[in-house]
Amino acid sequence: MNHKVIPVYVLAGFLGSGKSTLLNLLLEDAKLKGWKPAILMNEVGDVNVEGQLIEKDIPMAEMLGGCICCTIRADLGMELVKLAQEHRPDVIWIESTGIAQPLEIMDAVTEASLYEKLELKGVVTVVDSRHLLDRVRIGSGKTFKLMKEQIHSASVLVLNKTDLVGKAEQAELEQLLGDWNPHALLVTSVKAQMDAEVIYSLDGQRNGYEHPHGHSTCSSDCEQDHEHKHDHEHIHDTRHDHVNTLTYYVPESMDSHEFEAFVRQLPEGIYRAKGIVTFHDTASRFLFQYAYRESDYLRITPQKIVHDVVVFIGEGFSKQELLEQLESLTKREM
Repeated sequence: MNHKVIPVYVLAGFLGSGKSTLLNLLLEDAKLKGWKPAILMNEVGDVNVEGQLIEKDIPMAEMLGGCICCTIRADLGMELVKLAQEHRPDVIWIESTGIAQPLEIMDAVTEASLYEKLELKGVVTVVDSRHLLDRVRIGSGKTFKLMKEQIHSASVLVLNKTDLVGKAEQAELEQLLGDWNPHALLVTSVKAQMDAEVIYSLDGQRNGYEHPHGHSTCSSDCEQDHEHKHDHEHIHDTRHDHVNTLTYYVPESMDSHEFEAFVRQLPEGIYRAKGIVTFHDTASRFLFQYAYRESDYLRITPQKIVHDVVVFIGEGFSKQELLEQLESLTKREM
């Protein structure tokens, strides 16, 4: 059966930033849209407290007792594949523990896409305004470093709890976030209230939604007082080509020499790639791996149906140019 590709979004942010509050808002939005969401929730402890608040009819996988990026990361792909195969959701949200490194999660999600039609669409990092400001004042420490890494990896930054800082302090934080990740979409919020469509607009063709060149989003105060909307509006014209991924399900077999030449000329910004590919000039399928400008091909004989797919992780590369090159490899006559 030719299943549709399921979009996957990662919800990141340090402990207490407001991820669970935002997740519940996104679930309510999905219900209004008529979507069937699924959740993969990770907790460092052995009990998933926030998970108890999720409606029972929403498919959810729990990963307890460790962080996705370390002790139980290997299980993430399996859980994602199970969610996709058993429930066929319209969207999957991964709420990571507050001490997780998003880049590791991104790598794990793309690993799962080798076995099921999944595509990582974005990383949403929620930032606690007061906590970040305090860490900036300290200027060092492991927590500060991790928060910066979570911010650096985001495609959407939600500067939350802005009611706990002054206007000058909020402006300072916005400037810092812009410096640390100038390519992310920046949203300000109180109690994680925001327009969910901002997140889905990163994929302009999802459900026919097309976003303008500039994205405008408001804090929660905007909805309460439209007369002062201009005071809360933030417009960011970005290309969203910072830390991102590209997943391409290959429709046809390719020429092995042409594909290898394509891999050798990948942009320097791509630091990880993998896939399962079929070549019409060889007798078997291959598991393809790429890292640090080196590639490797391993002959495989899958025991069950798996799709031909290639995935790329990197920063600063043009997804459109890469997609056009991939499509050209499958359109040539055999």
